Amino acid sequence: MSNETRIWGRSDLSYRPSRLGTSVLVLALVCAWLGLFSISILGSFWRLGHPDAPTSELTRADQVADLVVLTLQFAIGVVAILTVLFLRRRVLVTVLPRRSGSAADAAIAWCAAIAASSACALMLDRLGMARFDLSIPAVVESPALAAVSAVSAGLREEPLLAALPVLLLVGRIPIGWIMILAGAMRGSLYLYFGGGGFVWAALWGAAAVWVYCKYRRLWVLVVVHGFVMNIQALDRILDFDSAAMVLQWGNILVLFGALALWIVPRALDTLHLGEVKAEAAPSTAVAADTAVELPFVPPDEMRPNTPTGSI
Repeated sequence: MSNETRIWGRSDLSYRPSRLGTSVLVLALVCAWLGLFSISILGSFWRLGHPDAPTSELTRADQVADLVVLTLQFAIGVVAILTVLFLRRRVLVTVLPRRSGSAADAAIAWCAAIAASSACALMLDRLGMARFDLSIPAVVESPALAAVSAVSAGLREEPLLAALPVLLLVGRIPIGWIMILAGAMRGSLYLYFGGGGFVWAALWGAAAVWVYCKYRRLWVLVVVHGFVMNIQALDRILDFDSAAMVLQWGNILVLFGALALWIVPRALDTLHLGEVKAEAAPSTAVAADTAVELPFVPPDEMRPNTPTGSI
């Protein structure tokens, strides 16, 4: 087990999985995604083709059914993770990088990725390259159930779309390809925001795979997804007029504050490394000049004999 998280290389070259087995596992993962998220996928593609359609209306029975499906997806995700951990327990010791960093590091890294993804999607929308429209929330009969569903979204997605792909495929294919696969699956669930929604979710979905592989703290992904990304859903149950604006600004400050916390230390380290190299370069040049200016001293056999040096 190494300390590095290699994006495009396999950490253990001695482990040689069969290509057929890897293809079967990838196909099984995609089929599980299609089966467990079929309703979300169909609704997302339909909304992509009908962006001006009226917003959905959900009865209490619809909301309860959605929570039941969420519970089922979470249970299947947990069972699948535990099963893969048991079956690959010896292989994962060698192919997974050693867990590093803290929970705070994991949260900052993923929030930074979400902020960068949001900025990218908004830029594509402004340039007219990909539509990114935040859809109007559905009309619901029970605001409380809607809030519970929103903050529980991480339980629905993170075990199946972040942890399971890593545990199932790490060592078989580079983590970079796992990120692309998981990002594409995640992005398809958010096509109801438009093409920019796919890009947005694919980027932070791929980042979730990397964060889990490096930090191995699934609960952090679940909490950030529910209480940072979807915090605005609490507006449905908070009884004051400015709740939506306060929650929106809280979301922006947390995400872009995390982006600053992630970028600034790395930028300072890069600048410090450049200064160290710049300081080391003149001393090397001075040493070279000094060596050139030393007087030539002939070897002993070329020196004339002197009275003290002859026998």
